[in-house]
Amino acid sequence: MAEIVVTELRAADRARWTELWRLYLEFYETELPQAVYAHTWARLMDPAAPIHGFGARLGDAAAPLIGITHYLFHAHAWSAKEVCYLQDLYVDAGVRGGGVGKALIERVAAAARERDCLRLYWTTKEDNARARRLYDYIARFNGFIRYDYALG
Repeated sequence: MAEIVVTELRAADRARWTELWRLYLEFYETELPQAVYAHTWARLMDPAAPIHGFGARLGDAAAPLIGITHYLFHAHAWSAKEVCYLQDLYVDAGVRGGGVGKALIERVAAAARERDCLRLYWTTKEDNARARRLYDYIARFNGFIRYDYALG
């Protein structure tokens, strides 16, 4: 496989980002209106917005996206330092297993280190075995299980 290059997302990435994020959301059995895609993309393009993103490419920084990640920083009650939450990570099925997911996570980790965060964390479905193999290799499962309380 060619070299994996991770860059910030750019305006020219919009169509491919939309495709990859749609596939990610389908995996999680989620459908969002186009207005949410537009809103999220606008935030990703705004350096002052609370959500950030990177894209992975093969070969060089001008190549099309093959993977995406979204992340954000937030306060933590147990520390004066922020923590970094990796919210979304998706790699095109045709290149999985080649280090793209690892490269994206490592780039988010670098951003968290640059910001002097306490930790980087993420969640995944319990039965997402393929992704969990990567996660178990590069991170530590801490035993926590997430619950969602419906507010609406």
